[in-house]
Amino acid sequence: MCRLAMMNKEGIKHIEREYGLENMFNYLERQLGGHGNGVCFIYNDGSYYIHKGVNLTNAEIAEEVLMKLKHLKWIIYHTRLASVGSINDDNCHPFENNGKVMAMNGTERNYIVVDERLTDTENILLSTDNILDGTKKYHSVFLGYENGKVFANRNFGSLEYMPCGNGGKVFASTFPAECYANDIVYVAPQNFVEGTKVNQFRLVKRKRYYDCGVYGWYAY
Repeated sequence: MCRLAMMNKEGIKHIEREYGLENMFNYLERQLGGHGNGVCFIYNDGSYYIHKGVNLTNAEIAEEVLMKLKHLKWIIYHTRLASVGSINDDNCHPFENNGKVMAMNGTERNYIVVDERLTDTENILLSTDNILDGTKKYHSVFLGYENGKVFANRNFGSLEYMPCGNGGKVFASTFPAECYANDIVYVAPQNFVEGTKVNQFRLVKRKRYYDCGVYGWYAY
């Protein structure tokens, strides 16, 4: 299991202003991460760049995002808790192949094995022609970029959505506790693709639970 987030430019501005981007990433990492972080920068012109690694810090990611903000359209963030594959830079998310980008939260067992040395996520990416539709058959949460559009497939996993002003959109595995107190977090749609309207909101009413991750016990 891992934690992930995806936000557009206005969403990034909102998170930085209200919570601090680094604080948001640190929050996700403390939940179920700690085995490496990564981010995909999707630029206004449709190009993208991935920066990831076991020793890549959230402070470095946040600094790079804010430095490039005026050129960004979306970012996809991932913090890994290894379930399949060893802990190394190559196994950090997001992954890319032939112009397709993908990050996953969950563990899959039934998929085409392209290379036994790779993670389940990377095998799914390499064996799926159309990842926007092809990842809908799995149970895990997938965030990705294909054919010039980002997408989010919640499937049977957990993904939440926070709308922001000026068209801001933020998808995340979970949000800081104060967000739920203000009734601004919703269950994400089962499937989202850039350019479509997000509707049929259902508010998330989250109580405080406790679990144990890489950094010890945490509340969520």
